Amino acid sequence: MNDLNNSYAERVQTAFQTSSPRKRVILPRFIRLFLLLPLLWALGCSGGEPNVSTEPASFGPEYAGWSDEAEYVGIEACQSCHAPQYDDFIRSQMGRSWRHAARSQSNAEWDDITPLYSAYDDMYYQPYAVGEDLFVKEYRLVDGDTTHSRIEQIDFIVGSGHHTNSHIYAENGYFYQIPVTWYAQDAKWGLAPKFEKTSNNYRFGRVITDECMACHNGQPTFVPGSENRFKEVPLGINCEKCHGPGSIHVQEKQAGIIVDITKEIDYSIVNPGKLSPERELDVCQRCHMQGASVFEGGDTPLDWRPGKPLAAHQNVFWPRQPDSLTHFIMASHPDRLAQSACFKDSWQEGSAAEPMTCLTCHDPHKPIEETREAVNATCQNCHSGQPETVSALMCTEPTVVAGTNKATCASCHMPQSGSTDIPYIRITDHFIRVPDRLSEREVEDQTRFIRMAAFMDPSPHPRQRADGFLTYFEQFTDRPGMLDSASVYLGQAQDALDENPGAVDDREKERLTASWIRLWHLAGDHAAVRRLSQQSGFEAPDDAWTHYRIGEAYAAINDHARAIRWYEQAVEKGPDHLRFLDKLGVALTQANRLQEASNVFDRLVSANPTFENGLNNRGFMHLVLGDIEAAEADFRATLSLSPDLEQAQANLASILMNTGRTAEARPIVERLIEQHPSNAEYRQAMAFIAQQSGTP
Repeated sequence: MNDLNNSYAERVQTAFQTSSPRKRVILPRFIRLFLLLPLLWALGCSGGEPNVSTEPASFGPEYAGWSDEAEYVGIEACQSCHAPQYDDFIRSQMGRSWRHAARSQSNAEWDDITPLYSAYDDMYYQPYAVGEDLFVKEYRLVDGDTTHSRIEQIDFIVGSGHHTNSHIYAENGYFYQIPVTWYAQDAKWGLAPKFEKTSNNYRFGRVITDECMACHNGQPTFVPGSENRFKEVPLGINCEKCHGPGSIHVQEKQAGIIVDITKEIDYSIVNPGKLSPERELDVCQRCHMQGASVFEGGDTPLDWRPGKPLAAHQNVFWPRQPDSLTHFIMASHPDRLAQSACFKDSWQEGSAAEPMTCLTCHDPHKPIEETREAVNATCQNCHSGQPETVSALMCTEPTVVAGTNKATCASCHMPQSGSTDIPYIRITDHFIRVPDRLSEREVEDQTRFIRMAAFMDPSPHPRQRADGFLTYFEQFTDRPGMLDSASVYLGQAQDALDENPGAVDDREKERLTASWIRLWHLAGDHAAVRRLSQQSGFEAPDDAWTHYRIGEAYAAINDHARAIRWYEQAVEKGPDHLRFLDKLGVALTQANRLQEASNVFDRLVSANPTFENGLNNRGFMHLVLGDIEAAEADFRATLSLSPDLEQAQANLASILMNTGRTAEARPIVERLIEQHPSNAEYRQAMAFIAQQSGTP
């Protein structure tokens, strides 16, 4: 919301006039006070698609880890019985995926670092160490002087250092990404992935959600009803990520219940190597096939258990473009592998080879660098023999035939490649092929969209496919065509429901309603949301985001009473979700329910004192109450975190001008004019300052 109506301006003036014992001041009509309505964005990872059956195989008895009583016990509980695997795994890339930040735990160089510059917002970022503690300083220089400085201590390092070390800080359990990353292969510092593009510097505000944590770490203790709050997080991906929760397994072994695994399967724990090929592949695809993820059946990203069909939990969508064969993202290994003749042939009915999975080549317990020779041997299981009998399978490279080339098979047939989502890295392309067969391929226009591929279930329900388009729109692009496609598929799902309502269960009807509201919200069609919510018998789906979106629809027409009702329900379902709390506080302020607003904002800022939008909005609420000192303190605290936040700058400038401190207000207004040259109100403010000070 960029302006307030006249009644609000009058109310603020009254607050100034009646506040005692403070000096009476009058607000200039051309300086308006701002409530900051925060933008919401969803973030995610990115990915790919093997075209294999997703139908459940015969699993035998259910695994104990699927039980609701099964709990995660941590990697140390595995160590006493599985010491060799433990010792190898903690050295592996997965075992080193997440750790406490300390100089001795970092792969990065911490001496004499050249500051990183973000041209988008004219900020520098300086990583540095003090003893074992790691920090990042954000600052801005104007004519050689530092005009802004913010320091955050790094709490966690993400990434094994094989490709990167990224960095996380936590504020009272709320997790955010630090703007800098160490790129190990080039031994250089750079802005973090997704921060380096012109308009994409999230600074210190990029949330680490349960979806991020689900694949970059072991099973955390996530705070339900939050966006990015965690009570506890493990230190690295651990055994239970692939084997499932181990509490029942540990209890059985401690009770002396031992299964002879040479004769039968021990169903107290999942052994991926004993699963069907489809389910074994699912274990790896859960994190190595990323994109626009749609979770089914009310599941969250943390709910899936190894051994269960992944398609029943999650589908992943990603666009196909003309050159998708050579342009791909990092976490798309199964998609790349599925394009290989080796993979396709092994999955053919009647194939002499076992169906190829990730475990065909990889030992997940060991560091990658220790398994390269084993990978070479795996290739030679098929690609060896006498030339006259299997000539088509023999390598014809002259130096290999002559025995002078000792390079691994993968170095030629799985070449190193960059990725389209993470800069400065080189990864093994899992599309196994003879490179010359693609060398003459013409690189086509990557902006032309062909289709949205579905990777886990290639034939999803129309509503699920629509959700894939909506998620892709939110997380990766704002191209309106994505919303148009989502509307088409939702229409198909709605037609099927209308033709045969008895064939669709109530939960699916709820999901369809939630998807329509999500579409209209993203398209800015608030009227459609309001019409639906006002229909006789309407019941909102039981999720916080839908209630929030309905609240937004009423806030758009200043129907504060209805907006508050829906925001309150969103907060009830998501009590630790800071953005929902902020919107509720804004609506209460607008409805002049100031004491209630004060309680909400105090709760929000107490939960996270670095949440800048809440600080600014609490400052405005203080101003309406007539507490100028508290308002000024909140605006200054906001700007110490985010110096370019327009509303906070305008609010502080207004206070300074109206309390006779025009000299202090001048640089703020000058900055506002620089940032927003077409705003006539800021130019009027500068004229007022010049008049008061007698200077141009």
